[in-house]
Amino acid sequence: MAKGRFKLPSINMLAMDQKLKSRIDEIIEKTTPIPQHISNLMKMLKDENVPLSRIAIELAKDPVLTADTIRMVNSAYYGFSQEIKSLEQAVVILGTKALLRLVVAAWAKRISSQELKNFRTAQNELAIFSLVGAVASVKFGEISGIKFLSDIIFTSAALRSIGRVIMDKLGAAVINNILKEVFEKKVSFYTASKRILGFSHSEIGAYALRKWGIPEDLASVVEHYQTPSEFQEDKTLSKVAACVHLGDIAAMQIGEGAPVDGMLYQVDKGAFSILGLDSTENTIEKVCEMILPEVEKIKETFQLQVGI
Repeated sequence: MAKGRFKLPSINMLAMDQKLKSRIDEIIEKTTPIPQHISNLMKMLKDENVPLSRIAIELAKDPVLTADTIRMVNSAYYGFSQEIKSLEQAVVILGTKALLRLVVAAWAKRISSQELKNFRTAQNELAIFSLVGAVASVKFGEISGIKFLSDIIFTSAALRSIGRVIMDKLGAAVINNILKEVFEKKVSFYTASKRILGFSHSEIGAYALRKWGIPEDLASVVEHYQTPSEFQEDKTLSKVAACVHLGDIAAMQIGEGAPVDGMLYQVDKGAFSILGLDSTENTIEKVCEMILPEVEKIKETFQLQVGI
């Protein structure tokens, strides 16, 4: 996989209205940035030579994340028969890839679990939608024969809606103007925001992730998952983006925590081709059937109930 190739988001921040750009930068700085210890963990977990003891020590710097790690690994979602009682044991049982998913998912949950008043999204709704889509995205990876990419698929999908949190803070007037376009023209929020503001929530999300120092491969997928067929610079990341795109569509159809424009999104048929799947075989519907029984388990694992 190519690294360091995608340095700048496609959104032209220089051409953007400077007042709006300053407002977005201010929001990004005030929105919970990734803590340094989590950034350190993400780097450690990509190095197979890092001792598990060092990972455990770094993870212990965050008491909430530590508690979540032990609780989640003991939940029905992971399905382990034995009870995990210590952090060190949790790290060993989970393995580095699964732990990376947990770290990023827990951090993404912190940001996306807040109420988005202008989007009319209750507390925890966006977090549920993000994580249901992440699990669905991994399923698409599995049936496409790229299970070995599950960690980046999951983490990218868990991060994909961060841009909605940032855009919500632009204010009611901006969001209402976009939603008016959504309902009057019957187009997705992605399309409406591109028309009105010149950029989408996925582009703003990627811009924020880069400013926070999130690994570039994750930011690139978040930027391009809406239109994976147009993302051809890296074949591996293109497959990841295709999985996230289809997982997002599946989460829209499942409906748990989905945004108001959920059913207005169009499937990028190129995503099936990228993954070597037949678009006529109702693959999305089949994945939805696989994920539906998992939804309550996901909410239990991440302690997510709407309005709580």
